[in-house]
Amino acid sequence: MRWAAKPNSVAGGATSPHEVAAEWLLRDEARGLSDVERQRLDRWLEASPANRAAWADVHLTMNTVSENAADPQLMAMRSAALTARGEPGRRLPGLAVAAAVVALVVAGSWGAMQFHDGNRLGEVASLVLRQGRPDAGVYRTNVGERATIALPDGSLATLDTDSALKVEYTAAERGVRLLRGQALFEVAKHRTLPFQVYAGNSRITAVGTKFDVRLYGSGEHPQVRVALIEGVVRVTKVDPAPDASAPREVVTMTPGELLTASPEEPVRVVRADTERMASWRAGFLTFDDVPLAQAVAEMNRYTSDRIVVRDESISPLHVSGVFKTGDADHFAATLADGLPLRVARSADGDIELLAKN
Repeated sequence: MRWAAKPNSVAGGATSPHEVAAEWLLRDEARGLSDVERQRLDRWLEASPANRAAWADVHLTMNTVSENAADPQLMAMRSAALTARGEPGRRLPGLAVAAAVVALVVAGSWGAMQFHDGNRLGEVASLVLRQGRPDAGVYRTNVGERATIALPDGSLATLDTDSALKVEYTAAERGVRLLRGQALFEVAKHRTLPFQVYAGNSRITAVGTKFDVRLYGSGEHPQVRVALIEGVVRVTKVDPAPDASAPREVVTMTPGELLTASPEEPVRVVRADTERMASWRAGFLTFDDVPLAQAVAEMNRYTSDRIVVRDESISPLHVSGVFKTGDADHFAATLADGLPLRVARSADGDIELLAKN
């Protein structure tokens, strides 16, 4: 991609916001930005919602490209981008491949992308296609889906199955609200405004960190679980019916801690394998001596093929192992191989777990 347009030349319509955003991002990837350039970029982002939306689009594309450079669909997209740009169809390494694919966004050619299930490239870009720009509001995943959102400041939010997130960035904070389900946040560093996640009756404040947030139960005040993987976060619990004279609970977490906040109970913090707890992002669930009913409930979150424990005599059994999300049949078959139970199909299609005869 050429550097003909200056990164703040969007004024006057000579250069589109997507072209400006692509130039900024590629320049940052190639050699890094100076303090002066970083200030110019910040001013450009603050100038209009269209600029921030373009930055999010292009940042999303670059992140996806960098993690899927060898994917055959990505190479096809690269070829399409080079053709659209009129450049030779030669093989390009690294950053140049990313630049070619970013050209698809600049040219408005998202519709040329075709994706297959299970490919993170498809998960990310299909969300953009389905939901529109990050400043449009709410992002959702269906059962069995995962999707990564590039937020306007460069932070990433990965939604787990059947989850919903609302982006609420303002002049005072980088705010997002977890409406349902689970999300993993990777927060961009060195930003002036605080990054805050609102979930249930809790507010999680972070700076340059990685953490997982999950809501349990429905209703107005669900239980909130926060698993900290990297960095430091501060969790503030807000009473559903606050007494102005009562202090709020505030807990500062360190890596490897798991916090649970319930409306009517004190905040609990324990040590946990928080990296393992976030294995869902790669499409796997890891169980370590987990009760059978709990493991089944977790697997059922990712598939419409419902697994049912029909025989109470097998309820005391425990499960350990790593299982692919969404593959209910393989999960049930693996349990039958290692535990005293058998698998059957009910008339309505449920996968039944029964005691061995």
